[in-house]
Amino acid sequence: MIKTAVVLAGGKGVRLRPLTLTTPKPLLPVGNVPILDHILSLLYRHGFEKVIVAVNYLGEKIVNHLVARWMDKGLEIVAPPLNPADTADAVRKCASYIDEDFLVTMGDVVTNMDLRSFAYFHESSGSIASIALIEVQSLRDFGAVLLDGNGAVLHFLEKPGVQEMYVASLAFAFTGTSRKVNLFANLANSGFYAFRYDILDVLRENPHLMDFGKNVFPWLLENNYRVKGWLAEETYWIDVGRPESYLTANFDLLAGHASPLRPYGRFVDGVYVGEGVEVSPGARIIPPVALGDNVRISQNAEVGPYAVIGSDTHIGVEAHVSYSVLMGEDTVERGAHVRYSVLAKSIKVGEGAVVRENSVLGEGVVVKEGSIVGPGTRIGGGIEVMVA
Repeated sequence: MIKTAVVLAGGKGVRLRPLTLTTPKPLLPVGNVPILDHILSLLYRHGFEKVIVAVNYLGEKIVNHLVARWMDKGLEIVAPPLNPADTADAVRKCASYIDEDFLVTMGDVVTNMDLRSFAYFHESSGSIASIALIEVQSLRDFGAVLLDGNGAVLHFLEKPGVQEMYVASLAFAFTGTSRKVNLFANLANSGFYAFRYDILDVLRENPHLMDFGKNVFPWLLENNYRVKGWLAEETYWIDVGRPESYLTANFDLLAGHASPLRPYGRFVDGVYVGEGVEVSPGARIIPPVALGDNVRISQNAEVGPYAVIGSDTHIGVEAHVSYSVLMGEDTVERGAHVRYSVLAKSIKVGEGAVVRENSVLGEGVVVKEGSIVGPGTRIGGGIEVMVA
C-alpha cells in the first residue's frame, strides 16, 4: 500500500491577494482550521505515514506551523527547502525523500476524497500515473481529460475552453480507434495524483518537464506511457483559489457538506465553539456559525448565519456579521456591519462602518468610523480606509 505523499504547498496564491500577501495559501483557515491541516488529517486518516511538504513562498511560516502542530501527531513530516519552478519540479527536487510509489496533492484543495480507494486503484492499474478526477459544471478553471471506456487517459487539456474540448473529443472519436471515448463528460483534474516510483526517473531524465498538467501528463501520453483516470464519486472537493471559492469552502464545512471535515470547536446547537468564548446577554447567534478561541460577542450583536469568526476577535455592541470569514484578532465595533466578505487578521471595522458584499481586506486594515467599503473591494494590508 502507498504510504508516502507529497503536498505541493509553494504557490503564491495570487488570485487570493491580499489575503496571501502575509499568509501562504495552505495556511488560510477554512472553518478555523488551516487548509494544510485538513489535507494532513485526510492523509493520516487514510493510512499515510510519511508526508513531504514542498514549500516555497512564505515557506518559513509553513515550516513553523508544522513544527508547532504536527510533530507529535503520528505522521513523519519533512519540509525540505526548495525553490521549484513548478509542480513537477517540486517533486523532482524532493525525490531523495521518496523511496516508494507515492501520492501527490495540491496544498490548496479542501476535500474528503477516499485516498485509500484511489491508492488501491492505482496499484492495480499497471499505470505509471493515475489522476483522480472530479465531475464539474465548467472546465474553464481546471485541467480536463478524455478517457477511453477502460479509464485510460487519451488526452490531457490544461484549462480548455468549451470549443477546444469539443474539437479534441471529435478528433479522438474519428481516429478510427475501436476504443470508446468519453466525449462530453466534465471530468476535471482534481490535483491528486498517484505515481509509480519510476516516475522520478522520467523527471530526472527530462528536466524540461516542469508542470504536471502542462508538461508531464501530455509527455507521458505522447511517449506511450499508461496513465489512468479514477473518478472520485460522492466526493466533496473544492479548489480554494479565489475569494468566492474560499467563502464557499467555509460555508460548506459549516453546513456539513464535507464530512468528516468540520470546523474547529465543539458542536452545540448548530454552532462550533472554541475555548473561552464569551457571548453577552441579548447577543444573537444564527447557525451555522463557527467561533474560534476567546471570541467575544457583545450585547445585541448578531452573528450568522454562515459566519466563521477567528480566535481573539471581538464583535461589538449591535454589530452584525453574516456570510463572512474573519480570520482572527479582528474587531468589529458598535453598530458596524460585515456581509459576504473576507477579513484577514488584525482588522478593525470602526463604529457604524459597513463592509459590503464581496470585499476582501488584507491584514491590519483599519476601516474608519462610519465608512462604507465595497461592494467588490480589495484592500491591501495596513491601509486606513475612510469612505463616505
